[in-house]
Amino acid sequence: MDHFNHTANIGTHTLSYALRGPPRQPNTPLVIILTGITSSALEWSAVCRHLSTDASILLYERSGYGRSEPSPNPPDSLTVINELCHLLDAAALAPPYLVIGHSWGGILAREFLAARPDDICGMVLVDPVQERMIMETWPDPSIASVTDGLDYMDVVGLVRDRVLTDEEWDDLMAEENSEKHAKQAALEMPFLQVSRGVLAEKEQLAPGKDVMRGKPLSVLGGNSKRDHELLYEAGVAKGGGTDAQRKRFREYLARWERCEEEFHRELLSLSSVARYSVTKRSGHNIQLMEPELVADEVRWVLKMIRE
Repeated sequence: MDHFNHTANIGTHTLSYALRGPPRQPNTPLVIILTGITSSALEWSAVCRHLSTDASILLYERSGYGRSEPSPNPPDSLTVINELCHLLDAAALAPPYLVIGHSWGGILAREFLAARPDDICGMVLVDPVQERMIMETWPDPSIASVTDGLDYMDVVGLVRDRVLTDEEWDDLMAEENSEKHAKQAALEMPFLQVSRGVLAEKEQLAPGKDVMRGKPLSVLGGNSKRDHELLYEAGVAKGGGTDAQRKRFREYLARWERCEEEFHRELLSLSSVARYSVTKRSGHNIQLMEPELVADEVRWVLKMIRE
């Protein structure tokens, strides 16, 4: 099924996108979904269904994914946002924008905020990463060794507990298991670490800075510790990692939950109108397990915008 029925020429290449939800009315927010690193926008099909009557949504594939052409430029965070801005201009999709950022998409959302502060009317950050992290680097070598050869989606329960339709799931798997997707993912992954330092230079999280100037912000945390506990158990059962690497993994797990909440709460300083919530059932990929929670946070931001 062709989910992305529009194409925008951004000068260097073309990007594919879709507009979901009701036809957009003048001056109403356009919801823009910024996915996690190496992730297809097809992961967000269920969230779009939950918001089908609430808002117009831009769902697009970054360069090199799906029907979007590869970019001549490296896929660092600044390039991704520059290309998004060109897409919005080429497709005549005017502000205001309500931005959803998941995982690395949280970094991208904040770079978009830095690039176009006047155009953003609200933000939902879904289990986002930020400048600080538990590990010194990602992927962490100890975790990578213990979990080597595991099927991430199967181990953490996404295959069993996902709420995508069979057709949506099949289309997502066809995309994320494709050779083209894997090639782009390998190019993109190193920039998860690099982008943290680039964003840190902007000092957006300085206390009292309120870079969103009171525009509504929701931070929705997941239970990433749950995912990594499952990965640790499966990896050890399979004989993965040395004793030292397993010990290192356990040390991360011991402080995971406390650090994750601390990092998420730091993001509340982006706006003087902000709220934090967390789900313990979903792991990192809330959009695939509890999409209704993401939709609820979008509705809250929309409500605050109207008020």
